[in-house]
Amino acid sequence: MAQDHPATRTALVLYGSETGNAQDMAEEVGKLFQRLHFSVEVEELNAINLNALLHNTFVVFVMSTTGQGDMPHNSLVFWKRLLRKKLPPGCLSQLQYTWFGLGDSTYIKFNWAARKLVRRLQQLGASTFFDGFEADEQFPDGLDGSFVRWSDELYKHVLQHYPPPDGQDPIPDDVILPARWSLEPALQVLNDKPVSPPETIDDTAPPATLLPIPDGYTAKLATSKRMTPDTHWQDVRLFSFDIESPDSLQCHPGDCLTIYPKNFPKDAQRLIELMNWGPIADQPLDLSLCPSLPKNLFSSPNCTLRQLLLNNIDITAIPRRSFLKNMSYFSTDPYHKERLLEFSMPDYIDEYFDYATRSRRTIIEVLDEFTSVQIPSSRILDIFPLIRGRDFSIANRASQSPTPDKATTATRIDLLVAMVRYKTILRKPREGLCSRYLDSLQRGSQLTVSRKAVLSPIHGPDNAKRPLIAMATGTGLAPVRFLIHERLTHPDTGPMILFFGNRNKSSDYFFEDEWKDLQTAACPLTVHTAFSRDQREKIYVQDLIRQQSEQLATLLAQNPIFTVCGGSSKMADACKRAVFDPFLESGRAQGDDVEATRKALLDSVTWWQEIW
Repeated sequence: MAQDHPATRTALVLYGSETGNAQDMAEEVGKLFQRLHFSVEVEELNAINLNALLHNTFVVFVMSTTGQGDMPHNSLVFWKRLLRKKLPPGCLSQLQYTWFGLGDSTYIKFNWAARKLVRRLQQLGASTFFDGFEADEQFPDGLDGSFVRWSDELYKHVLQHYPPPDGQDPIPDDVILPARWSLEPALQVLNDKPVSPPETIDDTAPPATLLPIPDGYTAKLATSKRMTPDTHWQDVRLFSFDIESPDSLQCHPGDCLTIYPKNFPKDAQRLIELMNWGPIADQPLDLSLCPSLPKNLFSSPNCTLRQLLLNNIDITAIPRRSFLKNMSYFSTDPYHKERLLEFSMPDYIDEYFDYATRSRRTIIEVLDEFTSVQIPSSRILDIFPLIRGRDFSIANRASQSPTPDKATTATRIDLLVAMVRYKTILRKPREGLCSRYLDSLQRGSQLTVSRKAVLSPIHGPDNAKRPLIAMATGTGLAPVRFLIHERLTHPDTGPMILFFGNRNKSSDYFFEDEWKDLQTAACPLTVHTAFSRDQREKIYVQDLIRQQSEQLATLLAQNPIFTVCGGSSKMADACKRAVFDPFLESGRAQGDDVEATRKALLDSVTWWQEIW
């Protein structure tokens, strides 16, 4: 590989992102370098070959950790390249880099993706030009607060040690940077076309258009069954989809089905009115005229602005700081401009949290409040976030059957979904974008989905022989159910203990009859339940685990698989302590350092965790 540094100042910002947080932060780092007059490229790791690392002045890695210490899906190809044995030591000695890791300390392998990346870069001779940082979701101000402080220090460091050439000043914060993705080429040709009448659309539901998702499948909604009583405060559904493919779709425990939600017409219309985009909202756009487009823009090249808003733009998302900052550039009100800029400053991170995150304000609501802001339609892809697919753990061992014409195979997949509905501190009702979309689907509705493969598998005949200790709360039962189904297809299945917790047995005991049937059959499954609100003294999953500590201590010697699935990081920590603390307290632990012994125990077992 060539190892000459470029004469121009260049920065390559690379991200490994699963949910979009790392990508958003990478975009912000890119803008930081732009303001210091660097030529900047921001890309996902899989899009870059190793030679590109050596053709830049600096490289910044923004890396999240997914699954059980795994690299995100959009960095796996790059990671394989970096692990090639034929790479000689010192081949990256000219690389100067820094990094920012996104992690959650409730997972045993905290920030492992970033740590593995840094370790490998060091082995190949790369060196840091600025200290990296491991951010923790459990910090009081979360990942965002850590990133704001780290990126601010990075900016000061680069400005001090690598100032702009020829005495140039940094581009001020009150000057907007050029658009990375612009619709201007597609909009310019509209000037020569007659104005078309507004598109006639169904105002009661999102469009039924199938999106062009790479490696996607067409799914048909077979059933939507409410799993909780109609009088219950929470609506939990079992959605069943039939997915057609030329070959049977192979799914494994831990795999996810990705749903791509859409917006409702009235929300798109409200944004069109706020931004005064009405005259062009329904004019045909030719996106092929645009020199570049976001990779995760799943749209036909021929569409309208309204269709982009309905299918692709996340107009009901909570605005990130960068969005509020971009709003400030298009405000004609000095107070509005000042207020919006404050939200993006490190000293005002708490105010941003209170205004946007804690109150769950949506982008539409913020634009409705700051009425002086008029964002040009050409900037829609550059400023507004794109709708991302939502991952749901598959809840069943998928069954296959031929379609009526026998040309394809239909795979039945179940998803256990808690519909997101709540009221904010502003007392405003909220619905999750995907929950609202799924609720609008009728039986037989078609949509495009994709499958996300598990990266740390715990299935297969060898794993099925090992004991399974599964701990789940709420809809966290979904991947556990699939795993139990899969294990029962293998001979000599090891013992399985399921600890399941929820609020009320009468309302929240999902698949109760199924568990009863399995326990009465010749099945090595034992189920322990904790329904916290069914008695005066609350009982949780971790309490049941402590009650079974003797049995778990016996199973520890048999190389068991532990799974923890649910919607609470506190629950995951409590389960971890409930499993291992009795073992440590009983005197079976060796040595005086209890924490070191606990860590050694965790490192010696298979601990598979999915918390959302």
